[in-house]
Amino acid sequence: MRSVDLVLAVVAAAANAAVAAVLLARSRGGAPVPRILGRPQPLPRLRAAMHACLGLGLGGGWLVKDIFPPRSTGDTVLLNLVRILLVAGLVAALLVAVRYVRSTRDKAATSAR
Repeated sequence: MRSVDLVLAVVAAAANAAVAAVLLARSRGGAPVPRILGRPQPLPRLRAAMHACLGLGLGGGWLVKDIFPPRSTGDTVLLNLVRILLVAGLVAALLVAVRYVRSTRDKAATSAR
């Protein structure tokens, strides 16, 4: 693994873990919708799960991919685990998108009246 790959893998894992930790920490305080960088974050625990899966799948999988020789049992297990984590992150992202649909037309229509 080259040094650039190592840095990118660590950054991907650390950034997603940090966002997940912030979402979990702010969702416990009683605020129904925590704010990060001034933007509301609905469904914070689902978003935290999404970021945890993405961080482990992308960053963690990228970090340990060179440990096992190609086409070995460990490599196959790791590949399947990373796929499961990435699919779980994708499903969580879709759930966030579907459950929190912003209707901009309704807001514009009510403010114009």
